[in-house]
Order: sequence, then C-alpha cells, then structure tokens
Amino acid sequence: MSWQVTDRVTVYHEAGMYALAPTVTRTPGGDLLVGFQRAPHLGYAHHEHPLFQVLACRSGDDGGTWSEAALVTADPMGGVMDRGLHALPDGSLFLHASCNELVPDEGEGVHGKRWISRPGKPFWVRSRDDGRTWTAPRRFPPLPDAVWGHPAQHSGVCRSGLLALPDGRLLLPSKATDRPGGVFPCFGMLRVSHDMGETWEYGGRIAEDDVAHFSEPAIHRTPSGRILVLFRCHPGALGPGILRDQGFDGPTARDPQFAHRLLALVESEDDGATWSPWRPTRIHGSPAHLLGLRDGRIFLTVGTRWEGQRGCAGRVLDPEGTDLETAPEFVIEAGGLSQDCGYPWAVEREDGSVLVVYWHHYADGHRGIEAAVVEES
Repeated sequence: MSWQVTDRVTVYHEAGMYALAPTVTRTPGGDLLVGFQRAPHLGYAHHEHPLFQVLACRSGDDGGTWSEAALVTADPMGGVMDRGLHALPDGSLFLHASCNELVPDEGEGVHGKRWISRPGKPFWVRSRDDGRTWTAPRRFPPLPDAVWGHPAQHSGVCRSGLLALPDGRLLLPSKATDRPGGVFPCFGMLRVSHDMGETWEYGGRIAEDDVAHFSEPAIHRTPSGRILVLFRCHPGALGPGILRDQGFDGPTARDPQFAHRLLALVESEDDGATWSPWRPTRIHGSPAHLLGLRDGRIFLTVGTRWEGQRGCAGRVLDPEGTDLETAPEFVIEAGGLSQDCGYPWAVEREDGSVLVVYWHHYADGHRGIEAAVVEES
C-alpha cells in the first residue's frame, strides 16, 4: 500500500494579496474551514506585517470547491501571526494567535506619522455558530518564567496543535523565551485549560536546551494514552553532530534549510504531568502536523524547504507512532518557487482520503493557499 496525490485545488490566490500558514478544520456542521493570515503583497516574504488579519475559506463539498475569503478576526492592537484553529468537544471552534502590536515611533509626539511594529501579546477567539461569527479577542495570561510581549516574539502561543483529553482538559503546547531582550532560543512549554479554553494556566516547560530552539509544535494522543509532541527544532551548533549521528551526508545535508530544521520529539505517559527528555528525529523540515485517522493511524505532514523539495511531505504511522522515523515518506508538494512555502495542515475527508492544505509560492510571485488530496492505494 502507498499514498499518493490524486488531485489539487487552489483555496486562495489573489493578486495584490499575500497569504500564508493555513490550517484546515472540520466544523461541527460538517464543512471544512481553511484559516490563514493575509496582508498586502509586498513582493517578498514577510510574516509580521501590521495589517495581517485572519481570513477563512469554507467548503461544503469536502474540499472540492471553496468560498471567497471571509474575515475571522483582527487584532485591535496590530497584526496577527502564527495561529491554530481547532474544533473542540463542546461544539465550538477555538482560534489562538500570536501577534504584533503597532505603536508610534519614539519622538513622533501625539500626532506622529511614523509607526513601528513589534511583538505583542497573544490572544484567542471562539465561534459557536460553525465559524460564521467570532468573539472579540481575549488575551492569554502572562507566563511566570518568560518575557511577556515586546521584545519577545511569540509570548507563549504560536502555530500549534491542541489536544482535548478524556478528562476534559485542553493541552496547548507552545514556545516562549526567558532570555534578556526576548532572543532565541525558545523553550517548549504547555498551557492547560479546565473549562474548554475560557481560562488558561501554565503547565510548565516540556522541551528545553541551552542551544536548540523549539517552536510550532504538533500534538497527538495515541490509543494507549501516550502523548506525542513534535516541535520544530532549530538545533543551532548541535546540527552537524546530529546529522552525522543520523548518517546524513551529501549536498542536501549541507543545505541550511535541511540541516537546521528538523523535528524534535517529547512524550508523556501520564497525560502531560511529566515529559521525556527531548530528542532529535530523522524527520527533517518544519513545521509538522499530526492528524489521527479514523482507523487509528497517524497522518504526519511536514514542511520541506530545501533545493529540489520546496513544499511538504507526509508519512503514515501506526496508531502508537512506533514507526515515526521508519515509515515511508511521500512527497505532497515540491514545486514552490522559494523556501517560503509549506506549513501543512491536514484533515480526513468523508471517503477516507486526506486533504492537505499548505502555503505555496506561485509563478506570479504571489503566495497563497493550495490543497492536495492524498489517497491510499
């Protein structure tokens, strides 16, 4: 048995506009909702534009066709960046986001004309009507051991998975930094909610290193109750040694887009009370997404951004994820025009195929949202 792409569809591609980092979620009513951030097209890659808003396209036919983009939310303090959108057990949709705030440039006075964009404080919104209307943004509480807001990029929330536990708790892994000036590396950390995301408490650090940097985690709970979290990892100076230990060599292994982006794994056997030490995996690229299929297997996707492989790849794991590093990998997209591509997110369709949405760099220079249908044969 093997997995292959059988169809492709454009979700969002608009002249003059720049879209990136999609998520795809099945709403309580059965539609598919692709969320992404959008700002004016500047002709080059940018992730922190102060006009970034969250928009969504809707499909009522399992991803065959898509509506025009509609506004989901905007941060009243500035621009949105790096978010996750999730369907919760209570029938609501929950979106969390990092952000940048827009403030007057120093020395401009009360009627200043120049403004600067700088890291802000993360927020969340919710929909209880299938994603058609959304609440006003609410800020997450500060972290006790991290720089909160400016100058730290991502203050405790980033593009992340979210896990609903059988006991009703929500686990939201993320990243933060305690370094002066808000600089990298960031540590992997956890937020916990006991009331379906209305309030959040700190769950502590779950991945940390003096050199390696962790961000953009994916999370999944296996049938036995084992929780897997795969962080995007920039190993820094550890990278060459990790590659040698893994047996990688040749031009690809020397490409910084390959060598300095890999997935790091942490695990919990007690529903998040304690966590294993982090370890690098042989899955290179970033970030990842973990989707539990109806038959129990795990559909893993990862962004790939090196020469000859600009897009995303996937692999299908056994229900416990024991073959994480040995399951065959298959290419979903390789034709992006630059390394500014990927960021896959997946959902299972009614017929058992999987729809993977991803950021794509088109021939006209614009970036938008593409989708691929992947089937097992």
